[in-house]
Amino acid sequence: MKDVLRPLPFDTRLLLNVPMQLHRVTSILALAMFAGDPALQAQSASSPDATATRVAALPPSITAVSADRINIDGRLDEATWQSGNAADDFTQVEPRDGAPPSQRTSVRVAVDGGALFIAARLYDTSPDAIVARLGRRDSQTNSDAFTVSIDSYHDHRTAFQFGVNAAGVKLDGMTSNDSQNADASWDPVWEVATRVDSAGWTVEMRIPLSQLRFASDSSGTWGVNFERYILRTGETVRWAWVPNSETGFASRFGHLDALGDLAAAKRNRLEVMPYTVVQGDFDTAADKASPFFDGSSGGLQFGADFKYGVSNSMTLTGTVNPDFGQVEADAAEVNLTVFETYFNERRPFFVEGANLFRFGAGSTGTIFGSPQLFYSRRIGRPPSGRAPRNAAFSEVPEVTQILGAAKLSGRFAGWSVGLLDAVTAKETARFRLSGEDSDESVVEPLTNYSVLSLRRDLRGGRTGLGLMGTSVIRDIDEPSLNFLRETAHTAGLDFYHRFGRNQYAISGTLSGSRISGDSIAIAAAQRSSARYFQRPDQDYMKYDPSARDLSGYAVSASGGKVAGSWLVGSDFFATSPGFEINDVGFQQSADRVFIGGRVNRRWLTGIGPFRQAQSYMNVSRTWTYDQTRVGSGVFAGVNGQLQNLWSGRIDFSRNQSFQSDRTTRGGPLLLIPPQWQLSSQVSSDSRRRATASVYGSLRENESGGHGETAGFGITFRPSSAITLSADPAYSNTHTKGGYLFAYGDPTAVATYGRRHLMADLDQTTFDVTLRSDLALSPVMSLQFYAQPFTSAVDYTVFKAFEQPRTLDFLEYGKNGSTLEYDAEARSYRVDADGPGASPAVAFGDPDFRLRSLRANLVLRWEYRPGSTVYLAWAHGRSMVSESPEFDVRSDFSDLLRDDQRNRLVLKVSYWFNT
Repeated sequence: MKDVLRPLPFDTRLLLNVPMQLHRVTSILALAMFAGDPALQAQSASSPDATATRVAALPPSITAVSADRINIDGRLDEATWQSGNAADDFTQVEPRDGAPPSQRTSVRVAVDGGALFIAARLYDTSPDAIVARLGRRDSQTNSDAFTVSIDSYHDHRTAFQFGVNAAGVKLDGMTSNDSQNADASWDPVWEVATRVDSAGWTVEMRIPLSQLRFASDSSGTWGVNFERYILRTGETVRWAWVPNSETGFASRFGHLDALGDLAAAKRNRLEVMPYTVVQGDFDTAADKASPFFDGSSGGLQFGADFKYGVSNSMTLTGTVNPDFGQVEADAAEVNLTVFETYFNERRPFFVEGANLFRFGAGSTGTIFGSPQLFYSRRIGRPPSGRAPRNAAFSEVPEVTQILGAAKLSGRFAGWSVGLLDAVTAKETARFRLSGEDSDESVVEPLTNYSVLSLRRDLRGGRTGLGLMGTSVIRDIDEPSLNFLRETAHTAGLDFYHRFGRNQYAISGTLSGSRISGDSIAIAAAQRSSARYFQRPDQDYMKYDPSARDLSGYAVSASGGKVAGSWLVGSDFFATSPGFEINDVGFQQSADRVFIGGRVNRRWLTGIGPFRQAQSYMNVSRTWTYDQTRVGSGVFAGVNGQLQNLWSGRIDFSRNQSFQSDRTTRGGPLLLIPPQWQLSSQVSSDSRRRATASVYGSLRENESGGHGETAGFGITFRPSSAITLSADPAYSNTHTKGGYLFAYGDPTAVATYGRRHLMADLDQTTFDVTLRSDLALSPVMSLQFYAQPFTSAVDYTVFKAFEQPRTLDFLEYGKNGSTLEYDAEARSYRVDADGPGASPAVAFGDPDFRLRSLRANLVLRWEYRPGSTVYLAWAHGRSMVSESPEFDVRSDFSDLLRDDQRNRLVLKVSYWFNT
């Protein structure tokens, strides 16, 4: 039995010893690198929190008083809220950065042995104008809101956010890497109440210490910030304020003092959430004679999620037999390229804490050019294998079952630690050949996925070092699965460094990969669209069909000015031909060297009629490893927001001619002519009951190819509890080199004995994304999503690529070549030289039209804190037609006559802790 089947040895002491040893190394490295840095010397001479400044002043502080008998009702009438100092010195962030607030805000904090309490009095001279809209948890309700951000690690990098709008709708999330971008999937169990009165509105929160993470040796001081948003004026105010032109988030917080002995206040805890799922599937297109699925089925399953506090700063999160039936469906598409479509992760277990497993987390966002070493959609993806093509009936699982997954996350010895491990099941397809008994074939092996992320922040969060490693091990015991890699490993290092009063930053990454397996799997990796080792017009990549492994590297670097009115910088990355991470990462291309420069001018305090504005320009070039230019262009644009909160942008790009090593899909280079593109968008004031946005783009190249896109979005809120939106989108693309296939022809000497059949391609697509949200209360909501979709693809002017590095084609039916069409069989027959030596080739008519409808309806009720009921309906229907005629009216009206698939899911979970 292979290693993948044995339990992984898990000794917490061994795992945590890794960051302890790295702590010693990085501490020495930091002293060596930054011994002469004036900012570091200043930090050493004062408190470690001197980076959280308020324009040449020390950060503000607030003291937590002892809590006594607080009832979370929003009244603020307890004696606790009448004592202690209040945080009431707020400053505008928007619209007038640095100006005094238009309304007064006062916040107090209290603590007891198990929870943190927060009371906010949000005064308002026009209480009738306070906007309080209902919505589901974490939704953008366009309401007045209050948020507290807590840096409980006091690492100047991480913040736990607890927010609420005036109607009591919770808004919580977690930020990392000193960024304001919050992971809204984090849903802690906490209490809040709001109340609107004649003086404004109030907030009262109880945040259990068990929902926070902090160092066991905490000094009783955390970082904290408070923020208020007033919808009618578009005003945002903060307690710990820094100018918009400066970088940083958690590193600029104020202080929360007098928290006491937190190690004694909070002990290890266990949270468990078992669930039960009842599911029914119904498909009108199913074959009633099928021995596997006749159109209806049902089932009952059980599973559980859990969290365990390994220490005050480390949490183990796990799931057994997870269910994702309430997750919204992916949007429909017709992808005619060689590149895989990227879909966002929506499954709660993987979305929560995703920032911990992001490689290349720099000082102002993800480092440009850093590879995505971890893409969680790989875990539980559809099986790779298929049933035999000649099977009369078959049943293949839609997804690979996740038997279990666990995450260990937190901080130890100054390091942020993230460890994820998941095991997916061995999946089989059932099938029956004509007249035979049923049989099974393995379509996915038992697989173990592991990801380890370590991050160390230095100099108050202004310098950081990150390490990441991933591993995939498959138990391939069937020859039919030899096309899969047995093992895939990656390792990477990233760093960032801010200096010059946080005005400048440098960052970079270095990563490597290695895959191994049967020669069939490695040969497929060499031939993949990311690299095309078999390309005949190159000699720097060696295609080896007998190879059993493949390895490569990727490196990136960025630097520039990141704060102030002017931002400038340059970027570089190189990805070697053998770099491959798609077993548990996401990668579309290798064999690339990129260099670019950028400049950005910002008017953060406004200019003329604009509340804020910016202009930007990027220039870049890309080469392969043999110095063939495969990309070159300039991108420029402006955007801004008017004083009435309407906003808009206009962008222009111009690409020079370059060679494409992807268009012929393993064939020789093809010339891409110069191209320009213009795009723009206008959006109305999002505060209004009805809002809209309109966008469009035009693209054209010198060979006659062109493209147009247009769309608009409308959002309407007929009441404080209902939100309706519709987003129609249209696109049309005309391509002169739409690829079909390649075939052998010894007379095609110029193209290395193969003809690459191509055509003019017209693709027209229209879809409408519809959403409606009905909030029955802050804990109960009904959400609907639907996407009717249609796309028509029409191939004309069939031709063969004639000369590498050009756009020269042989058009079939001209210059001695022939083109025949059999209307009854819907097939073509082409011959490059008529009755000559070149072989004739027949192929089916590639034209088609696809229409589909995808829909979800989800009722969510949090019947007690942390415990939920989901009732979900998923609906889908589609049809493929041979006609390429684009007819939206006909397709959308005929959708309701297509076969349909329905799934009903009832999921009940119950949260409890010990």
